[in-house]
Amino acid sequence: MCAGSVRRPSSTSKAPPGNKMYDRVMMHDGDLPPDLAKGHVTFVAPSTAGVGFAQGKGMTSRAGASSDCVQFLSLLKEPKRRRVLSGSRRETYPAGAIAYTAEAPDYAIVVERGLVRLYTGDPRGRQATAFYRHGGELLGVGLVKRPSIDLYVQAVTDAEVTSLDVEQLRAMAGSDVEVSRALITYFANVLAHAVRIIAVRSLGNITERLAFDILDRACANQLVSGKLVVRASQQQLADSIGSVREVVARSLRRLREYGIVATAPNLVRVLDVERLEEIATQLSAD
Repeated sequence: MCAGSVRRPSSTSKAPPGNKMYDRVMMHDGDLPPDLAKGHVTFVAPSTAGVGFAQGKGMTSRAGASSDCVQFLSLLKEPKRRRVLSGSRRETYPAGAIAYTAEAPDYAIVVERGLVRLYTGDPRGRQATAFYRHGGELLGVGLVKRPSIDLYVQAVTDAEVTSLDVEQLRAMAGSDVEVSRALITYFANVLAHAVRIIAVRSLGNITERLAFDILDRACANQLVSGKLVVRASQQQLADSIGSVREVVARSLRRLREYGIVATAPNLVRVLDVERLEEIATQLSAD
């Protein structure tokens, strides 16, 4: 979405499958946040010591989810950074809000704070996560070519973003090597993140696959109820990831012991979504 615009739902707007649409909550038009203006936005990940699990060993080592995050503005020198940020607007979204819908114009934001999710969905309400973005990272839709599938952006936590002028960013990329290189770095990072998600879902251990399944279900439920909650039995979770109930029960117990989730019969409540996302998108070293 171009900077400075506010898209409100109309009678013909297509809301995300099975979910309601949220208005944007716009911040004032004051000065840009100092960290954004200087390109020093950093994402401080929760401690990753012992976030992974190894059977019989408890926690194992894993590369932190922030270790390969690309701080987009830091890739640009000051003059180019100022040009990219000119005409931008700050926006804030509460947890569970839809920041972008499939029928909105092309879109580019720098996440200042929070965790956001890009996903696709179908008319039956099914969803699939493409990737997550953290503080300092760029998220764009249609910067080069409009995607042929419907995409949506969800604020998983309370989020603050800077919405960039897409046309200006696109024009700079076409004439400026430094900006083009920064965008290529961004696209390479997005590809790597998406590949890791595929790897976790097919090659990850039980806890990693379970974490992804819980996170995906909880995010979908958040769009409807506003809560990161999964209503499913242990058997249903096991069937979803190709495991058995007894193994899933052990992984859930470990997640619960480390304060990442709370459980009750046929219910899982996410307590620490950032740590859960780390597990769900990073293959353990072991």
